[in-house]
Amino acid sequence: MNERGKLGQSGESKACAYLKNCGYRIIERNFRCRMGEIDIIASEGRKLCFVEVKTRCSIAFGLPREAVGRAKQRKLRKAAGYYMMLHGEYGDYILRMDVIEILYFNSKTYVNHIKNAFGEGA
Repeated sequence: MNERGKLGQSGESKACAYLKNCGYRIIERNFRCRMGEIDIIASEGRKLCFVEVKTRCSIAFGLPREAVGRAKQRKLRKAAGYYMMLHGEYGDYILRMDVIEILYFNSKTYVNHIKNAFGEGA
């Protein structure tokens, strides 16, 4: 695995640990389908959260969350729709699209959880 892949995996693991610490239940990691990939699917009570994790070691190219543009949002929505089609048991849950940005900077780790980062109109 290349350095970028290792960084991404490290960020996803940090994001899962953060979510668990906040009381979320991790349902699935790296759900893949032809529409795209969802990094983390987690529940918080009756909310089903589809989480995109962005990890960076520098802000030279902007904040991690800025990498989730409109095209990526569309792909995530389509993948989430497909997941819901496969998993009808979550049909009565409130759906939410979150972004967790992980920034490794000056020997520290910063975690920022953006709940409901983009909705239907985003």
